[in-house]
Amino acid sequence: MDTAPGMFADLPYITLYWLSGFGDPKYEIWESKKASIVSTPESLSFTVYLAFPLEAADECQITIRRFDAGLAFATDWFPDEEFELQAFSSRTDGSVILQSKYLREVFFIHLRPQYE
Repeated sequence: MDTAPGMFADLPYITLYWLSGFGDPKYEIWESKKASIVSTPESLSFTVYLAFPLEAADECQITIRRFDAGLAFATDWFPDEEFELQAFSSRTDGSVILQSKYLREVFFIHLRPQYE
C-alpha cells in the first residue's frame, strides 16, 4: 500500500486561467470543485467549470503529472497534447502557480490552501 501524500493534496482550491491568442474572448477563468480533485503521488486530476465569461455551463477534465523533467498537464481541450509546466511557489500563503510554456495558448493553474 502506497502511503505517500498525493501531489499538491494540501492545495485543494484550484483556478485555471486560459489566455488565447486565437479565440474571443482572449481569456477565460475556470474553477474546480474540491469534490472533483483526485491526488496521487504522481498526478493530480480535477474537473474545472467555466467561471468567466459566464456562458452555458461547461466543464473540462485536467490532469497534471510528473515526468522525468518536471510537470506537464493534459486537458480535454487538446486531447493529443501535453503542456510542460513551470512551478512558482509563494512563501507567504503556501500557494503554487503552474505556468505552461508559451505556445499558441498559455495556461496558469493557481493551487491554494484556502478559498480567496
